[in-house]
This record gives sequence, C-alpha cells and structure tokens, in this order.
Amino acid sequence: MFEFGRELRRIFRNQGRMDADPSLYELLNLQMLIAQGRELDIEGGRVSTKNRFSPYLEASQVWREYARRTGDPVALRRAATAAENAGKEARNTVDAAIAALEQAQTCILSYDLFETAELLPSAEDLLAGGRAAIQDDEALRARFNRVESQLAARLAVKQGISEDLELAMLAMSHIDRAVERADKRVQRSHSNADKIEAAQARFERGDLLMMVGLDRCDSTLMLAVIKDFQALKDRLDAAYEPVTYSRVLLRLAMAHVWKGEIEGRPEVISEGIALLSSDDEPVDFEHSPLDWVAHKQALAMGLQALGELTLSEEVYEKAMQIYDLALKRPLQKGLALRGQLINNRAGCLAKHAEIKGDMRTLDKAEADFKAELRVCKPDADPVGWAILQTNLARLYVARGDISGFMMERTEAAYALEAAVEIFEEQGVKSLARAAKVQLDRVREKA
Repeated sequence: MFEFGRELRRIFRNQGRMDADPSLYELLNLQMLIAQGRELDIEGGRVSTKNRFSPYLEASQVWREYARRTGDPVALRRAATAAENAGKEARNTVDAAIAALEQAQTCILSYDLFETAELLPSAEDLLAGGRAAIQDDEALRARFNRVESQLAARLAVKQGISEDLELAMLAMSHIDRAVERADKRVQRSHSNADKIEAAQARFERGDLLMMVGLDRCDSTLMLAVIKDFQALKDRLDAAYEPVTYSRVLLRLAMAHVWKGEIEGRPEVISEGIALLSSDDEPVDFEHSPLDWVAHKQALAMGLQALGELTLSEEVYEKAMQIYDLALKRPLQKGLALRGQLINNRAGCLAKHAEIKGDMRTLDKAEADFKAELRVCKPDADPVGWAILQTNLARLYVARGDISGFMMERTEAAYALEAAVEIFEEQGVKSLARAAKVQLDRVREKA
C-alpha cells in the first residue's frame, strides 16, 4: 500500500521525527516494519540525534508489532532493548512512565507468545512504578489501565478459573474500566489509533468471558461476546485496520462455535465456520503469519466441533486438512500457538477415533501417532513430542473404555508422566495441567 522511503517518511513525519501510530503500522507489511524498526534504532543511536527518547520508543513499538505478527524472539529482544533505551533517555517522569509501559507490554507479549510466566512479575513492577508518575495525563492513564487489565487477565488465567473466580472478577473490573475509558477517548478524538486501543481492551474482556463461559458451559456469556464483537466488527474497516479486524473476526467466530458446542446446535457452529471461510481474508500469511495460522486453527476447531455433533466423517477429514495446512507453515518451535495447533490436531484425530468407537479406527490413529513420533525427536522438538505422547495415551484410554480392559495402562502412564515432565520444563502450564488430568484418569483404571 505504501512505498517505503521518502513518501512513507513524509506521511509519518511530525515535527522532525517519526510519529508513532499503531493504526498505520497495520498497513505496513513485514518488510516495511523491519525497515522502519532498523531506521528508528539507527536514529536513536545516532550521536547527532537531540531527542533519542522518541525514536527508541517507537522502535520498541514497531519491533513489538513485528513480534506479535511473527512470533520472532529476536524482534521481542529488540523491542525490549529499545524500550530500555527509551527509559534511559527519558527527559522527565512522564517519559519514564511511557517507557515503563512499553517494557511492560513487551513482557506481556512474551508471555502470550512463549508462556514466559517469569516475566509477569516484571510487568507488574514496571506498571506499578510507572503509574506513580503519570499524574493528570488522562490519555496515559487510560493506556495504563488497559495494560493493567491485560496483566490482571493473564494472572487470573494462570492461577486457574475452574475453582475460584475471584481473580477473574478482579480482572474483569479492570477490563471494564479500561473499555469505558477507551470508548471515551474514541468519542473525543475519533482517531484510528484510539479505536484500535479500544478494540484491544475489548479483546481482553471477550477472551476472559469466553474462557469462563467454556469452563462453566454458560452459553449466555458467549452470546454477550457475540453481541459485543459484532458491534465492534461493524465499526472497523478491514481495508484500514486489517490486523485488528482479523482478530475481531476470529473471536466472533469462536464465540459462535463455543456457543453452538455448549447448546448442541450445529447451525450456530456453522455460523462461526462461515465467518472464517470467506475467500476474502482480512490478512494473508505474508502480512501477519500468526493471525493467519490462528484463523486456520479456529476454522479447524469449528469443523471439529461440528463433526463431533453431526458424526460426519467428511467434516472431520476437512478439519484435519485445515490443521495440516496450518502446520505446513514455518513457526517458531517455542510458540504457544504452535503447541496448541499440534495438540488440537492430535486431539482431533484421537476424538474422531473415540467417537467412531471401533478398534480399527483406533488402531489406525495409533499407527499415525507412532509414525509421527518416529519423525519427531524429543531433543529437537520436546513440546511436539510430548503432545504426541499425550494423545497416544488418550487413544489407549479410549481403547480401554471400549474393551473394558486397558492393556496399555503402563505405556499410557509412562507416556503421560514423560509429557508432564517436559511440559513443566518448557513452562507450558496449560498442557501440563491437561496431561495431569489424563494421567489421573489412567491411574483410576488401575
């Protein structure tokens, strides 16, 4: 859309420097983001640059956007370094608070991408220190509120929402306040940047509501998310906010899928599938790889849910094709999204065999998993190997349920114990918890 160079600098330039605007970042492809980030790094490090804070701060924002779209750990490190440099070049307490906010957002993104839970306390400290300096700056206070709500939501999920909703309710109060403030900013400014920040605040609310709704099998929460994101979708323009629009569409579709799954209504699931099946995708793989993969995973999950309700072989096969299509794309090995994708694909294969309930299908699924295990080496891809082991054990449990006697109990327990150990070593807490549940199920059959 833009030719990077003189014209791009003219569009971005504001009083002699590049002005940060996340709404414009969405229009830049990955190559343009890299060029922009490098140029800002150079500008910040140049001896002749009088104000180094601004280019370093924007460099951090650009590299963070690149990391969010690609999962590139190098870009994450560059974002963190640039934010730290901005903090060192802060001219006053407000600048220091803005730099701390940027560092906190980079910590949270690292957790989202790689489940680096040890960075969440760092984000908490940065936000606490920065908030003390923002004084009466309403716009900055609103941004702090939004990022604090992000952190609160992640801490609640990390703690677990199955038994105690206290942290989730606390997070929701933060999120509601962030949404309210962000909406007021949009009403006053009508700017695309504020519109995107308001959408991001709603992402937090929708994600948490859907998680609680799934845990409680409460379709009314899914309906609330559908209404909110349908209204948000109608306010966005896919041509000018393609990445944000893509993320809204994903959540709207998954809310339909999970509502249909809870209520046992295939037609509601089909609505979600239709939202993700358009030939006119908001973003392609080259523009935002992780968003593209997340869309394919959501489509496969929708098809899998539909297959479970309708017992359709054809729908299950289509779901497996979509999972395979997404896994063909190169993804960083430590990415949480990659682990989810491998796990969901394996779960789809295992669930299909369970639903059919015949030994022939289970034997075929077992052979497929073992073939993949022969290729997947635990040293090279420990998480992928552990996921395959977990789902192989799931097949053994299903076979035991059908036959009334679990012959592979020892093999299943060994596989799950090894998987739990690897998940915990790699910091993949969600998969570790799921594997422990399966291990308890195996031990109960002893």
